[in-house]
Amino acid sequence: MKGQHKAYMSDKKVSMIVPVYNSARYLAGFVDSIITQTMPQSDYEVIFVDDGSSDNSGDILDKCVSQYGFMQVIHQWNSGPAAARNAGLKKATGEYVAFVDPDDLLTEKYLESSYTKATETGADIVLFDAYRETNAAPAYIKRELTPHADYAFLTDDPSSIRSMQMQILYPYMPAHVADLTFHRNVPLAAPWDKLYRRQFLIDNDLYFPRDLRVLDDMCFNFRAFGAARTIYYFPTFLYRYRVGNSSITTSYRTDRIIQDKKVFDYLEKEIATIASMNEKYNNKDNTEIDNPEDASLKHVSNNELLHLKQSFYARIIKSFAIATKLYFFNPGNPKNQQQVRTEIIDCLSSVPYKTALTGIRLHNLEPKLIAVALACKLRAVGALKMMYRLQYNIANWGRL
Repeated sequence: MKGQHKAYMSDKKVSMIVPVYNSARYLAGFVDSIITQTMPQSDYEVIFVDDGSSDNSGDILDKCVSQYGFMQVIHQWNSGPAAARNAGLKKATGEYVAFVDPDDLLTEKYLESSYTKATETGADIVLFDAYRETNAAPAYIKRELTPHADYAFLTDDPSSIRSMQMQILYPYMPAHVADLTFHRNVPLAAPWDKLYRRQFLIDNDLYFPRDLRVLDDMCFNFRAFGAARTIYYFPTFLYRYRVGNSSITTSYRTDRIIQDKKVFDYLEKEIATIASMNEKYNNKDNTEIDNPEDASLKHVSNNELLHLKQSFYARIIKSFAIATKLYFFNPGNPKNQQQVRTEIIDCLSSVPYKTALTGIRLHNLEPKLIAVALACKLRAVGALKMMYRLQYNIANWGRL
C-alpha cells in the first residue's frame, strides 16, 4: 500500500529547517552532525533561520553558509520558533521537509534512512525514533532508548491515525494501529523525529501557529496528523534529543499561563471544527461540507470524539503541572507565598482548567498526574508545592 497523491518533482530530496536563537555554543557540534550525513550534500539543503539571536549565532551561521553551498541562512527579528520554522518552510524546495533543533544532534543516517522509507512508501508523514540524552555527569551522557512502537507499519486507516493524533496531545493516551499498540510514555508532539512530504504541507496549508510561543510544534502536528492520509513508522533511532539544552522550554516566564491559554484556545477551536464536521456527516447533510469524500475519510466516531476531548483535558492538566515548575514555584517568581497561592486558586477556578478538572476521567492519566489532578480538584496548593519539591523536574514534567 502506498500513499495516493500526485507526483511532485523537486531539485532537492530533503529540506532541513533549523530555527536558531542564541545557540552559538551548540552550533559546532550540530553542524558536524549535518556535514557527516551519508546522504550526498547535493541531495539536501539546510535552511537556518536566525531568530534575532543576541549572541554570535548569526556570525557562525554566515561562516557556515560561506563554506557549504547546500546551506543558507535567513536573519529575522525575534519572532519565536513558529515564525522561524514558517520562514524556513517558505524557502524550502525539497520533496520532504525535516524540522530539527540546533541544540540536538543527528545520527549519520538521519536523512538517508528516513528519505528512503519516505520514497518507498509515499507517506505524508514518516515517523522514526529519537535517543533521549541527558547530561548525567560531566563525563558521560545517559541515553534512553524507547521506541514509539515495536515494529514498522504503514497505515491509511483514519481511526488509527486519529489515535496517534490523540497521543500528540497527551502521550499516555493509548494509540493503536491494527494490533500494534504505541508505547504510552513516548511523546509524538515534536517535529524532529519525522519527515513531512512538502506538497502535503502545502496542499493542507500546514504551518506552525505563529501566535503561539509554546507548544506550537504540538499544535502543528495535531493538525498535520489530522490531515494525513498515510503515515509510515519504522523503529530506527535517527535523532539525538538532548534534554535541558533549550532555555525556551525550561526558563521562568511571567506569561507562561497566558501562553498556555493561547494553546488551549487554538486546540479547542480545532476540536470544535472536528466536532462540527462530524455532526454534519452524521446528519448526512453533505451539502454543507466542501468535500464530502474527504469528510467521510476523516469521520470521527462519537467514542473517538470523547477520547479526543479526554486527550485535550489531560493536556491542560499536564501543562498546569509543568507550570508549577516553570512559573508558580519557580525560584525566579518574585511573588510571595500568599500571592502564589491566590493565583493558583484563581487559575484553577477559571476556564479551561476548571472544565478539564471536571471532565477528566482519572484513569486516562499517568499516576503522577492523577495526584496533581486530585490536588488541583481539592485546591490543595500545599500538596502541589510538596510534589514539586519532592519529584518535579523538567525531565519528567517537561516531556510533551
